[in-house]
Amino acid sequence: ATHAAPTSSPLSEPSGQPSTPHTPTPAPAPTATPTPPGDIILGRPARVLAPTGVNIRKEPGVRAGRVGYFASGILVRVLEGPVYADGYIWWLVDDGYGKSGWIAGGDGQDVWLSGHIGDPRPVNRPVRLGDRVTVSVAPGKSLTIRYEPGTRGPIARRVIPGTRLDVIDGPVYLDDMRWWKVRRRDGLTGWAAEGDGKDRWLTPME
Repeated sequence: ATHAAPTSSPLSEPSGQPSTPHTPTPAPAPTATPTPPGDIILGRPARVLAPTGVNIRKEPGVRAGRVGYFASGILVRVLEGPVYADGYIWWLVDDGYGKSGWIAGGDGQDVWLSGHIGDPRPVNRPVRLGDRVTVSVAPGKSLTIRYEPGTRGPIARRVIPGTRLDVIDGPVYLDDMRWWKVRRRDGLTGWAAEGDGKDRWLTPME
C-alpha cells in the first residue's frame, strides 16, 4: 500500500495525535551505525521518551506500514532488536494490551526509548482495569467518588488532584462517561468517572 509522505517519520506531531507526524522524509543514512542504548534488554520493560510519542510500524523502517502510536511515557516490553534502518535504531515492542510493532528507539543522538523506566509517572492513554491512577482534575477542583456508578450515585467522598487510586472494577458506561471502581490506600472505595470526553479526570501511572 502507498503511504503519504507525512507518515514517514518515527515520531508523532506535538499535539499527541498519531495521524500526521512532523518529519515528511526519512533521515539521511548516517556515516556510522548508530549505537543502541545499553540499558535496553530483550524481554524487559522500557519507557517511550520521545516528547511527542512514536509511530508503530509493521516492520523496521520509515516506509513500513504504520499500525499505531505510543504516547510519551508509555511502558512497553522489548521483544526483538536492535535493527538499523533509515538512520534509526528499531525495536519490536509490545504494550501487553494487544498493541505491538516496531518503533524507532533513537537516531544515534536523541534517545526515544530507554530501559531506565524510573518512577511511575502519568501517561496519556485510557484507564484499564488493574491500573494505578492519579486524580488529574484541574487545580482547585475535586473528583467525586460515589457509592454507585453514575452522576446520581450517592457521594462517598471528594478527592483532590494528585490522589492515587487503584482501579479494581469496571468500566461501567453511564451518563456518557466511563466509570471505574477505585480504592484509595486508606480503604476508601467507590466509583469515579474517567473524564467527560474533553477533560481527563483519572490518568494512569506507569
